[in-house]
Amino acid sequence: MSVLNDPGCVVAMGNTGLPDCPVTPDKIIGAILIDKSYVFESADVASASAFLTKLKSLTLLSGKNRAFPIFRFEELTDNTEDETVATLGYGAKQVVKDGKYDWTFRITAGGLCLHNNLRTFNKADKKVLFVDDSGMIYGTNGSSGFTGFSMDFFYAKPFKLNDGSNPPIFNVRFALSKPKEFNEDAAYIKMAVDVEENVKGISDVNISEVSLLAGTANVAVKTACDKLNLFDTYADDLADPALWIVKDSSGDAVSVTGVVKVLASEAWAVSFTGTGEHTIQLATPSDLADAGVGGAPANGFESDVLTVTMPETTPTPTPTA
Repeated sequence: MSVLNDPGCVVAMGNTGLPDCPVTPDKIIGAILIDKSYVFESADVASASAFLTKLKSLTLLSGKNRAFPIFRFEELTDNTEDETVATLGYGAKQVVKDGKYDWTFRITAGGLCLHNNLRTFNKADKKVLFVDDSGMIYGTNGSSGFTGFSMDFFYAKPFKLNDGSNPPIFNVRFALSKPKEFNEDAAYIKMAVDVEENVKGISDVNISEVSLLAGTANVAVKTACDKLNLFDTYADDLADPALWIVKDSSGDAVSVTGVVKVLASEAWAVSFTGTGEHTIQLATPSDLADAGVGGAPANGFESDVLTVTMPETTPTPTPTA
């Protein structure tokens, strides 16, 4: 057999018998952004529960493989282009290319804070999974396995103000780059739970200095968006040295010798040995979730880094007359 003058054409035809249980995408209510190179392993998609476990773990990762769930979509504007058809000189028509999917969804949850965070992805190169109202998660079955859809771009539009007749409008746009992925190569997983309630994103939290004593920094922890005090829910959970990271001015880890909740100031007294400049932060979102601090059905938590200057000795109060 020779491959000479063989263009490698394969003409495949699908059968047209009607399935007993047809799959038709329902209203898309959410999306999950994943890294463009991420492919789920076969064990991850062996069952709906295994896939749920994997998605939960991805939302808590540090680094490029973190997944970012986006909910709640309540309105669709379909900007999808039609197929391109060329009309030849004798009048015959030919389809030149498929139109690309281009969807804009209105988000009714999260407000300005979520919107501002979403806009940080406007120049990011991600793939996307879509979640419909029936609990189906859609992706594509690529050559290496199940993954998200390729995008030309993701774009969180500038929001529109309340005009007296409508509430503020927050829109996100997904321009998919390969129509074949959501047609011939579409893949889907039927979930047994509410995806929005079980696959949560991460909330940023701020650590602030309350007071400093020799060997002890009293710090408070509040959510960045709405300033909710984590002390109200996690006073005992965060009184754990393993959930705090302290480093010296050289970036070297410093042992945390104790953490005590301080009721009067709704803060935690973090004890360690050292003077001068140090940084204080919470453990990774994954470690926090493992300890019961955040994670589905609540959001995960990721802290900023607080810089403090530890005194050499505890100041002596100045006598008053």
